[in-house]
Amino acid sequence: MSYSKSYNAAKTRRYHFLLNELISLCNTVPDIRHPHGRPIQFPLPTLFVLLGLKFDMGLGYRDFIAYLTFNPYPLDRLGLDRAPHFSLLHKAMKRLDTQLLHGMYELLARKRPPPKTIAVDATGFSHSTGGEWMSLRFKKTLKRRFHALHNVIDTDTFLIHGSRVTARPGGDAKYMIALMRRVRSSDLETVYGDKAYISRENVQFIVDLGAYPGIEPKKRLRARSRGYRGYKELIMEYRPDPEEWKLAHDYGKRNLVETVFSMMKVSFTGSLSSRRNRQRRRELLIKVVLHNIQRLNFLECAGR
Repeated sequence: MSYSKSYNAAKTRRYHFLLNELISLCNTVPDIRHPHGRPIQFPLPTLFVLLGLKFDMGLGYRDFIAYLTFNPYPLDRLGLDRAPHFSLLHKAMKRLDTQLLHGMYELLARKRPPPKTIAVDATGFSHSTGGEWMSLRFKKTLKRRFHALHNVIDTDTFLIHGSRVTARPGGDAKYMIALMRRVRSSDLETVYGDKAYISRENVQFIVDLGAYPGIEPKKRLRARSRGYRGYKELIMEYRPDPEEWKLAHDYGKRNLVETVFSMMKVSFTGSLSSRRNRQRRRELLIKVVLHNIQRLNFLECAGR
């Protein structure tokens, strides 16, 4: 099937596919009920499905509840006779476990074969806390105005296999090994990354997995192994002709991770609506789950 036909088919069934996948994922959310007190009308798995629909539509909490009142089809699928209060939906964000959200996007990524080539990079999602006036008034920046999202993506399917959200400034290289451990490495051939991820530990970790470290070294790095033989071999191979090294290992595939970030920001905007750091982490991870659902929808329509 051509790309245009696959795209049209994916767009046509987008919301039905999204709702079905969210309902399937909600089975992994623990439904904690206390033996005493009133019966729970809106359990946490149901609220997770509604949160996924809310962030997919890009609506505020009040606007999303108004939408459910106008279009009760999602409520009917969930067996609800009315929409919850917007504050209940807001409080449900605090109750979602981040490890549970990590498991959700990994579960979606495992519906496709293990990746052969992956790319690692990070981008920032802004938020409105700590404006310029506060910085000028107190002669310092009170809060960081964006959260960084580190992703490991399959360059063939554009599925996200590993994510990490950070709120503090710092280097990217220290997060690479933790991200790589979330990836199924049985068929892994090449790992791409920019200069921010070059380090002896990262290169040797990739070599030990049996893959090639397609990480571009920085200028004037010394080719001293210091116990990491794969790092020295990479520097010695790259140094004679960097452009030839890029062509030989198809280094341009690294830019595909930027394509995934662009897809996420176009679909779910590049800003965060949550006001607390813990909720911003959950919001970003929910958007990662939504991205994988969108990609699975397209891949099925394309017959891949």
